[in-house]
Amino acid sequence: MRQLLKYGFCNFASTHIFSVITIMRILLTNSIGKNKWGGGEKWMILAARGLKARGYDVAIGSYPGSVIEKRASENNIPTYKVRVRSDISIRGAFNLAKAINDFKPDVIIGLQNRDILIAGVVTRFTHTPVIIARHGVKLLKKNIKHKIIYSAFSKGIFTNTKTIKEIYDSYNWWPSDFVKVIYNGVELPPKAENKFDFSTVAGDMGEDPKIIVSIGRLSSQKGYKYLIKAASGICKKLPGTYFFIIGRGREEKRLKALIKKLGLENNMFILPFRNDINPLLASADLFVLPSLYEGMPNVLLEAMASKVPVICSNINGVSDIFENEEANFLIPPADALSLERTIYNFLTNKLPEYDVEKAYQMVVERFSVDSMLDELENYIKAKVSL
Repeated sequence: MRQLLKYGFCNFASTHIFSVITIMRILLTNSIGKNKWGGGEKWMILAARGLKARGYDVAIGSYPGSVIEKRASENNIPTYKVRVRSDISIRGAFNLAKAINDFKPDVIIGLQNRDILIAGVVTRFTHTPVIIARHGVKLLKKNIKHKIIYSAFSKGIFTNTKTIKEIYDSYNWWPSDFVKVIYNGVELPPKAENKFDFSTVAGDMGEDPKIIVSIGRLSSQKGYKYLIKAASGICKKLPGTYFFIIGRGREEKRLKALIKKLGLENNMFILPFRNDINPLLASADLFVLPSLYEGMPNVLLEAMASKVPVICSNINGVSDIFENEEANFLIPPADALSLERTIYNFLTNKLPEYDVEKAYQMVVERFSVDSMLDELENYIKAKVSL
């Protein structure tokens, strides 16, 4: 840690006050692929920006030329090029050793298992910061490899769902306070100045079209094939319904092929990912999250904060958000028929009215950025003091 002498002046007493301020240096590392961007990466930038605003020295280590590096630079967060491709990445170890030597962090927060392993090995020969892990999805399996890595190198794990903590606690590897739940914080969106005009994509949609939006990486995890199958039945009954999936990923060709196979080319579209999703949500009648599993789905919270009705899979993370809530808008994962029925019932007013104001208040009260940062700060300080 650096000790800085800060000069202060107290007007009411007309005296000079000197105090020593401790500035903690925090390095967040994420070895995810160069072109990948999701909830964990969004959390990383949000947390780094928030900690920096609170007076910490913060830097990010990520793959050179990655989306993470670009977003960090846009937010004036220093970056280090760390090319970690595997658990035995020699080049990545040298990259990280250089970053640690230059930045001299007090804390390293790793988002992937290999980030913890490489950081743990490297810091045995260089500077020795506290290493902790952040898991947005379940990353640990009950095997000896993961037990050794985390027992040897990490002082703790924080995750964003109770479900993941319960699974990790069931391994009986560590004390119950080793894993802590810190919910994601969500920035309340500004009012969209302009709604997105989906007719520029779909063409003439007629009068009063129903627009259904889903946003996220195009991967099998997101369950989009079940949404496409559900859309097939809905569009036959309600041809004025239009579905838009916004994202990119390795499943794009397969999903487009399924859309074509089911004859949905005029009612279902895949759009490239965009940073500003507010205009998209402002134009939507419904947001759908058909995922098979998630951590804490940021995009769902963002839709709720935008006061858009939601229908989503009843999976871990989602269950944390809607604990003790009525489940008429929650559907089983990987169940196209349930998804079709629930969306159809929503569009034909056969579901109880979705209270968008109540959902908005839930986000404000339970998932604020300030609350997340408060808990994160306290957690880091507790681990550093051990």
